[in-house]
Amino acid sequence: MKKYIAILGAGNIGTALAYYLAHEGNKIRMYCIEPDVETDVNQNHRNSVYLPDFKLPAAIKASSDIAWCLQDSMVIIMAVPSFAAAEVLLRAKPYMHAKAIVTSITKGFNMDTLEPNILSQQKLLPAYQAKRLCMLGGPVIAGELAYGSPTAFVVACRDAQARAIVVKLLTDTVVKAVPSADLMGVGLASAVKNAYAIAFGMCDGLKYPTNAKAFVMTLAMQEMASLIGKAGANPQTAYSLAGLGDILVTGWSPHGRNRHYGERLVGARSSKPSDLGLKTVEGIAAAAAGLRLADRLHVSVPLLKSVNQCLRAKSKFHEPFVHYLTHLKFT
Repeated sequence: MKKYIAILGAGNIGTALAYYLAHEGNKIRMYCIEPDVETDVNQNHRNSVYLPDFKLPAAIKASSDIAWCLQDSMVIIMAVPSFAAAEVLLRAKPYMHAKAIVTSITKGFNMDTLEPNILSQQKLLPAYQAKRLCMLGGPVIAGELAYGSPTAFVVACRDAQARAIVVKLLTDTVVKAVPSADLMGVGLASAVKNAYAIAFGMCDGLKYPTNAKAFVMTLAMQEMASLIGKAGANPQTAYSLAGLGDILVTGWSPHGRNRHYGERLVGARSSKPSDLGLKTVEGIAAAAAGLRLADRLHVSVPLLKSVNQCLRAKSKFHEPFVHYLTHLKFT
């Protein structure tokens, strides 16, 4: 029996998930606030703005009517930018089936509380749904998922039954899903990795191809594990798909915005993403929030601190990062 799945968000990852899940035999209702994208999906079976290379199955329908999108949907996937997550979730809340499983792939920090966004989303839901809230983490590039490249998600949830349902929904011969009970750890890893990805981009801009990037990766993993552990989560989550897997794909992929930003920052006259031909760069806010959280938890994160200094500099933006690497001493 085909399932109705609501995907809130029609960007690249939301559309890629819709494409994949529709091919698995599900009917997808995608919440979309851009009229041109909605028309394109429904009439041309394409999303030319966010996933232009793929013909979408007819089982995918897009609408700006969030109530219609949520009708009969027992699985709801949040796939909106972090700044819009709370607003969209509150808009959706009155129309959700009481037993629907909400699953979020929206990452990042709540800049006020410094908690990962997934915990902020949890607080907006009724107790039963909050307990069953799932988060999707892991190394997932939207176009590669749609193309059929082997892909692995981590499904984090505190309720074993809910995460098992989402794991089963996502898993097939090419796509795999691993369950985790560490919602906090997966949320933190998914948020802070964007800041470290900027450092990998600066390595590219500085023509430090592999030695330095491997060095930086090792330092980033140590800091991430310490931060996750001090926050009360499982430090081993740093070395899972949600941490190591995601930071690898974010820091090495030519498509990664945060890596791209770091590369363009080297020798730039401005640190504003718009001046560098980019839109949202999540790692900028993640660096600031991660550093504040580390200070609160008394965790030493010198690499993250150097990235944040680069982002706050007035010029020669890469110099704090280079200074950190060249003056680092192991004791």
